[in-house]
Amino acid sequence: MNHITIGMTTLDEVQKIYGTVEPSRVGPGDSADIAICYRAPSSTGRVFIIFESGDMGAFKEITGFRLSAERGSERCVSTAMDGGALATKNGIRLGQSLDAFQKAIPVSFKRRGPILEYEGVSRRAATADELKRLRAAWPNQKRYHVDVTIDIRAAFRAKRLVDFYVHKVESY
Repeated sequence: MNHITIGMTTLDEVQKIYGTVEPSRVGPGDSADIAICYRAPSSTGRVFIIFESGDMGAFKEITGFRLSAERGSERCVSTAMDGGALATKNGIRLGQSLDAFQKAIPVSFKRRGPILEYEGVSRRAATADELKRLRAAWPNQKRYHVDVTIDIRAAFRAKRLVDFYVHKVESY
């Protein structure tokens, strides 16, 4: 999806690619995530592309995204991108078969009817820049690592992907 990476790409950078849109709150309250939504044409109808950011992304960096043939809002802005051509780095795209999806993301999903869900929790070593910040904030700490949580949700109709959501949070 045009080199957009969760945890690195900002909402401003997304808007330079897809177009300007006013962010909206995903839920109630000032601490709710914000999202920007686009509507793109495709040969099978319309595609919604939604990018989210929350507290863990300082409301600037992308913390989640959705590709959907079903979920959008009245706040979605049209973009000239071909929605049918959109795919993730590992090849996930709307209309993809269930088998191809599971081969592209080889994790153990929980299945609830036509919905596959996954939550992965792991740890990684802190980068050099992160180490500087962590040591400044917690000088007596002995270990420095980053906790990573990834949530994936995929919905299928007639064994074809119609909704794909990914959310990733890294915390110290």
